[in-house]
Amino acid sequence: MRVNTLSMKLNVRIEEAGIKDGAIVMTGFAGAMPCETVVAADEAAHMLRLCLKPAIIKLVLKAFFARPAKTAD
Repeated sequence: MRVNTLSMKLNVRIEEAGIKDGAIVMTGFAGAMPCETVVAADEAAHMLRLCLKPAIIKLVLKAFFARPAKTAD
């Protein structure tokens, strides 16, 4: 995913997710820096409600069932 701010654009790669102290904790890299993202349960529920739009569901399902692109070796 990419985070865009007024001062920079930062690519974020999530590599692991789990539960810690009642929150969703995702670890990965923001650019080249290790990072940890913490999402509370109520924030996750709000994000889920925002994403329950037909266009978003269609996009996610399409990505989920898409075949990986073939690479030339």
